Amino acid sequence: MSTFSKFLRGAVFAAALVTIACIAGTPACAQETPQAAAFTTADYVGTWHWMFQGKAFATMTLQQNGGQLTGSLTGVSIEMDDQGKLTRAVATNGPSSTLNVFLKDGVLHVSEKDGDDEIEWTMTLTSSKTAELRFAGEGAPANAEPIRLEKLWSEPPVQP
Repeated sequence: MSTFSKFLRGAVFAAALVTIACIAGTPACAQETPQAAAFTTADYVGTWHWMFQGKAFATMTLQQNGGQLTGSLTGVSIEMDDQGKLTRAVATNGPSSTLNVFLKDGVLHVSEKDGDDEIEWTMTLTSSKTAELRFAGEGAPANAEPIRLEKLWSEPPVQP
């Protein structure tokens, strides 16, 4: 038997084992996207610009203190049309908000208390320096387009 044939037979055997394991429902075959599985909490930590029409309009900072994630967000005002497309996104003079943050299944869950309202988002990394932020939670617009985020290292926060 040639070396290639042995390799091919081994590859088929390995694929069969993985298939059997997935059918059996082992944790190794959890329904997690390969992209989400590749990132850890540390990958979310840093300073992120929220982008609209190629320009930063807000700054979000995420930090890890021990096992806890914390965050803050500069003042921001967002408007969208009936189709969920952002039509306006600007920095405001409002104070920075403290964010509640936790990671679950490779997706970062972020919430902010705004008066009596709580605004929730999910943040998914698309690379080590880019992410998408989507509205989440009760009352979230189902058709809202994601907000693009870009990770920074040394730039100052967005000022209104």
